[in-house]
Amino acid sequence: MKLLENVPLIKQLEIINRLNFFADFSLAERQVLLESFSHLYLVNNGRHAFKRFELDNRLFIVLSGELVIFKGSELQELGRILPGEFIGEGAFICHREHSTSAKAIKDSILLAITPDAMTRLPNVIREKVKDKIIEGMSLRINKLSSFIEDNM
Repeated sequence: MKLLENVPLIKQLEIINRLNFFADFSLAERQVLLESFSHLYLVNNGRHAFKRFELDNRLFIVLSGELVIFKGSELQELGRILPGEFIGEGAFICHREHSTSAKAIKDSILLAITPDAMTRLPNVIREKVKDKIIEGMSLRINKLSSFIEDNM
């Protein structure tokens, strides 16, 4: 992953304004969010955002591109992460190593959120981020349940 520096705030806002993850945030809240985190990373096609067992407690929101998630072999795909979705929530919430690997299948831009930066956010913004994480995790549980039912 390569840290993207000197990306103008207006360009960052333009990107996140298109994503459902940020739909419930006002323009001012989006700006505070970007100014608080301001760590955008480029993951080139074929490169890993993170690998299984790595200690990295950042949550990543996919701003553009696409990533594939897998546990062991790259041939055993667990899912794909698209713009507006996030990865790394288990390590972020539980402060533990990653249980899966994430690899870009298209050049991808990720917004990184650290637990420390999260605690410094104003309460209203922090709660909206938490709500989006809970909503996303709930959708993943539903998909997993359907997958298990279909394969039994």
